[in-house]
Amino acid sequence: MLKKLIYVMAFGLLADAFAQTYDLPIMFIDTKQKCLDYNVTKKLPATIKVLDAKTNNVADSSKATQYNIGIKVRGKSSATQPKSNYTIEFYDSTGKDMNVGLLGLPPSDDWALLGPYVDKSMVRNSFGHWLFRQTGRYSPRTKHFDLYINGAYRGVYVLTERIKRGKYRVNVSELQKTDTEGENLTGGYIWEFDKKWSRTGAGEPIDNTIRDFKTSDGHNIVLIYPRKKKITNEQKEYIQNYLGELDSLYKGGKSGSGYEKYVDIVSAADYLLHLELTTNADPYFAYNFFMYKPKDETDKQGNKTAGKITLGPPWGFEITLCNNTHPENYEINNNDSTSLPTLENCFVEGWQIDRTYKNIGLGGVQPIRWLWGMWKDSVFQTEMKKRWAELRSGVWHTKTMDAYLDSMKAHLKDAAERNFKRWPNLGKGSSFYDEDPLPIKYCRESQILGTGVPIGGFNADTWDGEFEHLRKKTKERMAWMDEQLGFKEPANPVVTAPVDPEIHEPHWQKDTIPDDTIPDDTVPLIRLKEFGRLSPTNFFDINGNNIEVQTSLGGTFALIDLNGVVLYKTRIKKGLTILKIPANARNKAWIATLNGKMMNR
Repeated sequence: MLKKLIYVMAFGLLADAFAQTYDLPIMFIDTKQKCLDYNVTKKLPATIKVLDAKTNNVADSSKATQYNIGIKVRGKSSATQPKSNYTIEFYDSTGKDMNVGLLGLPPSDDWALLGPYVDKSMVRNSFGHWLFRQTGRYSPRTKHFDLYINGAYRGVYVLTERIKRGKYRVNVSELQKTDTEGENLTGGYIWEFDKKWSRTGAGEPIDNTIRDFKTSDGHNIVLIYPRKKKITNEQKEYIQNYLGELDSLYKGGKSGSGYEKYVDIVSAADYLLHLELTTNADPYFAYNFFMYKPKDETDKQGNKTAGKITLGPPWGFEITLCNNTHPENYEINNNDSTSLPTLENCFVEGWQIDRTYKNIGLGGVQPIRWLWGMWKDSVFQTEMKKRWAELRSGVWHTKTMDAYLDSMKAHLKDAAERNFKRWPNLGKGSSFYDEDPLPIKYCRESQILGTGVPIGGFNADTWDGEFEHLRKKTKERMAWMDEQLGFKEPANPVVTAPVDPEIHEPHWQKDTIPDDTIPDDTVPLIRLKEFGRLSPTNFFDINGNNIEVQTSLGGTFALIDLNGVVLYKTRIKKGLTILKIPANARNKAWIATLNGKMMNR
């Protein structure tokens, strides 16, 4: 009877979907009658079709652009959730990696397809990355779409750029195997602090063979660029020693003096403020903690610029922003460690980094010593307070955030209704081990059925309730941080966006050319030489009483205080402009703008 009911549900959903017009793009994946679940550890050959018009219909799938891909389930514990996350990689007709632009995003050969399940607002990953991009720094861009696998509807998914090197991603210099000395050896590098796992059935044993090296403090480093197979011994030794020198500043009773020579302080302030705002604890425990190092450079006049460790981009927000019911993350008012707190109190009044580092050694993972030491440094705390005021006065202002969330809510209204018909988990706790009411085709016998404790969710009866809970709790967290950092939000935002709009919506087509070796209807490939171009191209720096402005745009440059009062304004041309900071702007908090948008330092 149960099987009959499932088939009836499946037929009903498919019939409705086939006749329905979708307001999101649709992707159709065919695994060629192979099971696609957490047991598949190598990418499975498959095809993908993409429909991306203003409106889309399943009946038009034959008109979609088709590609060859490899696909596998991604994640650690999240690999066991019924609505899986996937990694896909595109191949040409010969089986080689191929760059493809998807849903308007710049071309790449690999992508993440994230299925919001525990996150019933369906926007936490998009929102978390948007917040970080608002600082003027890169964070993976996202697009929502509807997914079908083997002819069956799998719900609303989020296409997400993976963290890798490239002009429109982490834009550090390309390293050649011949770059083994001098400035060429100093960058660019991208790496991740992470405890990597291999999946064998339902278990998750640690697989230390995945790491590329350990730091002197014992943390696993996984190289993102260059990869382990391509990095030279000299390059690996250079970045290992660089991290070791930073670690050494805090050993043997040392105070950490000189850390600013190794770490880009403004990037660190942005990253740590973002972690605290989103309550994303993983990087504090050396999970999903990405960072990169640009190359040292000397200009034509002989001026040297050191490429310092830059924190970010961030990753992984599904159980952040008040969506985590793990007891250790909350304030519990009794001695019963098995009881779960009410989610109304999910943002404990306290810094997440303090709470995390009080549990040193939890799960066998040691926090990163230099990160903790830098956080406690009074000079860095002053920088964080200043940066928080700049961001909250403009690009992180409550009204700026509301505008973004309002647009996402309108965009996903109909999609949410479709998704929760397929995944009826509103109003109840959700776990990575939940049962799939309509198991993916060819995998009916391999599904995990567990008894996991619910991982997250406000458990509102409606999607609107989940969405507004996210908004409410984010504002509460902002207000608490305002109080701790001595800031009062102005009535209106000074600015609403960073100066470079391509951080959000890159116009990548202008930098591409078609490749004569591939069909005319294929997405053009990025000019490989453009990968080496450093970004951003619009920024400023402070040198004594001078402000040095570098811009590829030119226009009206202004200094505006946190209440929106213009302190200074002038016209500048493209290139480098050196200006005296006016007396009325010295020793005062202000935001530098170009053509009304926030410039980054």
